[in-house]
Formats: sequence, C-alpha cells, structure tokens
Amino acid sequence: MVRVTGAIQATAGLLLATGRAPRLAALTLAATLVPTSLATHAFWKVEDPEERARQRAHFLTDLSALGGLLIASADTHGKPSLAYRSRHALDHRHPVRAVRRPVEAAAARTAHHAKAVTAPLTGSR
Repeated sequence: MVRVTGAIQATAGLLLATGRAPRLAALTLAATLVPTSLATHAFWKVEDPEERARQRAHFLTDLSALGGLLIASADTHGKPSLAYRSRHALDHRHPVRAVRRPVEAAAARTAHHAKAVTAPLTGSR
C-alpha cells in the first residue's frame, strides 16, 4: 500500500509541477495526504513530550500543505470552472437560441404596435 501511495503521489506531484491537470493533481495529492498524515504523524498516541512535539510539528506541516493543495485544486487560473461551463454550455453551443427569444419578443411588440397604429385607419381593432 505504501508503494502504491508513493507512486500516486509522485505522479500527481509531477503533473502538478508541470502544470498538466493541476486541479486533479492537487486534489489527488490532498486525498492521499490525509490518511498518510493521520497514520504517520499520530502525535496524540505518543507518550514522550519531545517526540510528541516533533510529530505535532510534522502533522501541522502536512495540514498546511493540505490547505495549499485544496486552494490549488479550486484555482481556475482565470478560466471558468466546470460548474460555470456546464451551466452556460447551451448558450455557447447554440448562440441562436440565446438571441432568438429576445428577437421574437421584439417582433411581437412591433407587430402589436403596428396593429394599434393602423387600427384607427382601417376602422377595426
């Protein structure tokens, strides 16, 4: 299990360092860091005060790295998130649909106004 975790972390670290799939790589590193830190730096189980302080420092270092990885996994570098892109996918795939309704509404208003203007001339409403 240690080798598998190491291979996953090495691969995700390389992907994050090279900028390929950085959000997925950061999320993968964060997911593997939690159980590793809990198993490796369980300072609450240590009796010796010096060793406990050392393990607590390592645990808090891992916790701060986890925070940075979570921030990196949410960072879009100015690009829209997946949620935003999925909500607006219809408008981008079919720009005609985004324009059609306002145009139809304007045409209907124009037709209504044209009837109102010409009605007194024709004597009907």
